[in-house]
Amino acid sequence: MRPACMTAIQAEQASGQRPWQITWTPTFILLLGYLFTILTGRLPVGTLVMSLALASLLLQGRSLRVPPFLFLFLAWMMWALVGYAMTSYPAVVSDALTEHGKVFLVALVAVNALRTRTQIRYFVVFVLVAYILFPARSTLVNYLHGYTLFGRAVGPFIYGNPNDLAAHTILLLGPALALWASSGRGSRARVIGLGSAAILTVVIVLTQSRGAFLALGAMALPSTIALARRRPRAIVGLAAFVGLALYLAPASFWHRMQGLSKGTRFETIGEMDPEGSARQRFAVLQAASRIIRDHPVVGVGFGAYELVQYRYNPALGYLDTHNTYLNVLAETGVPGLLLFLGIVISVVRTVRRTRRRASRAFPADAEMLRWLEYALIGYLIAGVFGSFSKLAFLYVYLGLLWCAARMLETAAVTASTPPPPLARPDPTTTAPQRFPGWRGPLPQSR
Repeated sequence: MRPACMTAIQAEQASGQRPWQITWTPTFILLLGYLFTILTGRLPVGTLVMSLALASLLLQGRSLRVPPFLFLFLAWMMWALVGYAMTSYPAVVSDALTEHGKVFLVALVAVNALRTRTQIRYFVVFVLVAYILFPARSTLVNYLHGYTLFGRAVGPFIYGNPNDLAAHTILLLGPALALWASSGRGSRARVIGLGSAAILTVVIVLTQSRGAFLALGAMALPSTIALARRRPRAIVGLAAFVGLALYLAPASFWHRMQGLSKGTRFETIGEMDPEGSARQRFAVLQAASRIIRDHPVVGVGFGAYELVQYRYNPALGYLDTHNTYLNVLAETGVPGLLLFLGIVISVVRTVRRTRRRASRAFPADAEMLRWLEYALIGYLIAGVFGSFSKLAFLYVYLGLLWCAARMLETAAVTASTPPPPLARPDPTTTAPQRFPGWRGPLPQSR
């Protein structure tokens, strides 16, 4: 019988696979290339790489995996097609739905590329290194050279908005902590995970994003409780790390966090920040509420919110909702919002069920799932301050979570299944044995 403390990597060793020995499939390599393009913006070949990745699915010789959350994704798109038939902006909605269909294909590639533990870990390391070497490094360089937005750190490419930068960094913080928590002491993976977490935390603090601050708090509370139960000594190190990060935070960070107290009253909302973003957000919220009240069922059309808002309040211009859930609700109605939430809940339920089943047999891998889940929750909280429902990386991350849970669930089932009993030879049917290297069978004793 297999030992109860057996880890997933030990199971791979038992099957003849060494630690960190990876199966390099075309689909997996192309997925890494695509993630590099969308995270860094360095190479404008994302469409080409993803087209090749889709073609490689036909050559991998394995059954196509379509998890439940992708079926819900398809249902969400089908409902958005109903809105397309009724919208006043069919050309805009058609283009947005086409792009969202591409996001579905990206997620489909991800769930079929990440099939083994080593592939998942290589994926995590690759994404972390790419993000730190390019967006995170550029953000820190910009901040040190004084290139900021009212003192808030900004990055290149799609990371020019501090709130969006902070939200994406929170999502990458989960894999960093997952790598640290699931690796052995002194291993390179553990060092990479801890170093990445430190750099990403600094970037989040420098953005001074209130949404990210709330998201970090929501992540820290359950993770601290869980860590105190499993590793009481690690609490001291975690407290020192958080304390150092807050100590090194600029004075403008604390001034901006104090502005949260101004958001409890209508009269003081405009005093929350010097750039007036809170006042603008409140005006957008009022416009979004009117739009949702007028289009509660099918919405105004997928991707058409900015045009409709301009019609409702021209003074605001063509602005987004800056809120994931309001955006989905305004564009696809109440059924669309329920389907979007169903996509996320489907993955979270799978992860939590797997963690409960595998926590004893595979504690390190269950801990990895825990941190990945916490980062998703933090990202969803930050989604109150940004619109992320159309971004491909959200669904790639959901695919990563589902693949990690599927891998761990399969390993847990295999570990809990007792090996078949050894068959005893029947002396009446056993063939006569031959003496090694000599002439035929041994004489049978009578």
